[in-house]
Amino acid sequence: MHSDNYIEANSMQTPASIVPEWYLLPFYAILRSIPNKLLGVVSMFVAIFVLLVLPFIDTNNKKGNTYSPLSSIAFWVFVLNFLVLMWLGSCHVEPPFILAGQIATAYYFLHFLVIIPLLGIIENSLGLIGAKFILPKRYYF
Repeated sequence: MHSDNYIEANSMQTPASIVPEWYLLPFYAILRSIPNKLLGVVSMFVAIFVLLVLPFIDTNNKKGNTYSPLSSIAFWVFVLNFLVLMWLGSCHVEPPFILAGQIATAYYFLHFLVIIPLLGIIENSLGLIGAKFILPKRYYF
């Protein structure tokens, strides 16, 4: 019943309103934010691959963000960035959304390749890992 269904199809042009499913929108935004088609496809696959190598990238001695305040803040900033990428993936390719997509894409890769290893090193050196630095000795398990 949508009015776009009555427009004659053009096999040489993809409609601008086509978007993937919601769970692929962030990766679609990464794909669209890079002007070079080949680099866009490579960056989309690297964005998925970096999730697989995350256990090897993390330099924090304690795995988990329960007692890591800096990592917790960085995690929630990443979640916000991921939601922004999801929203940008559903928007049309227009000038304000292109720049926002490029910034959000840069932060996506910056988070995994720079921020997570750096926060692990900082939290290890400051002693911000584990309950033993927060609770008195009698509360150890």
